Amino acid sequence: MKSTIEIELFEEYENVNFYTLRFPGEETEVDKFFYKFPEGCEYDKDIKIIIKWIEQIGARGAQERYFRPESRRSDDIWAIPIETASLRLYVIRLSSNIVILGNGGIKKTATYNEDPNLNECLELLQEINGYINARIRKQTITLYQNQIFGNTILHLKPRNEKE
Repeated sequence: MKSTIEIELFEEYENVNFYTLRFPGEETEVDKFFYKFPEGCEYDKDIKIIIKWIEQIGARGAQERYFRPESRRSDDIWAIPIETASLRLYVIRLSSNIVILGNGGIKKTATYNEDPNLNECLELLQEINGYINARIRKQTITLYQNQIFGNTILHLKPRNEKE
């Protein structure tokens, strides 16, 4: 049995639409991230930095220079913030007008794949990015300006059936 996840609109800005991901019956992936770090926690400063970057990207456009490179060069996985912080919010940057906000956590290791939580967040986004790119090639998903059109429900391999 496969897991289902849907791409849904999170926030609209003048230059960028932010989307996020939702498994059925669960909070969105970006909400899960923010719920881990409630107001008043020791990471308030980092959360404020991430929110500031989301707002700046929304106002200016999702140019690569506003993101921290993550994952492989062949995919669209990035992180916010670009400045020094203890937290990472992982994203899929599909264009200068479309960003999908994922999940993330505390960056305690030299690389994300040394941390099981961060690695799981990145692996999910890598898989989703692959499905999106395949659907763009097949024209079942279309990116136009700051919107995603088409079939945004994805059927993922169960986590224990990774190739």
